[in-house]
Amino acid sequence: MTETIRLSADDIRRLRNLAEQIARTETVAARYTIEIAERFHLTTGRTALNVLAISDDPDWEDTDLNTTHPWLRIRERHALANGRALFDLYIYERPAFGETGDLICCVQAELDARGLAAVHAENARDIWRRPDSPAELPADPPQ
Repeated sequence: MTETIRLSADDIRRLRNLAEQIARTETVAARYTIEIAERFHLTTGRTALNVLAISDDPDWEDTDLNTTHPWLRIRERHALANGRALFDLYIYERPAFGETGDLICCVQAELDARGLAAVHAENARDIWRRPDSPAELPADPPQ
């Protein structure tokens, strides 16, 4: 059976607030649009919202952006890979309702079986980390 996670309303609110806070360090906008990246593996062609489901590379350089999906998909139940998930979030300015402006930055959300574990900016790890979450994720068990 595949282990799954559905983020709590508190985790979703925290993630959105942190993503917008990170975006504000780049530009001040009245509104932001957050989209979840679906990435594809460059060799296998497999796609996933959870980067860890398709890549063992710690920098996921073996993947690229396939498309993005609306923020509402964060409320879905997501499959974990070895007990973890990593989402790549794209934050855009939203100049008017229904419009997507320029890309401001990307934020990564790290999840585990208990929910949101950490949030990272493009060039900074651990912008936020759940107090009981380990600083470094354990290596995947040998196959």
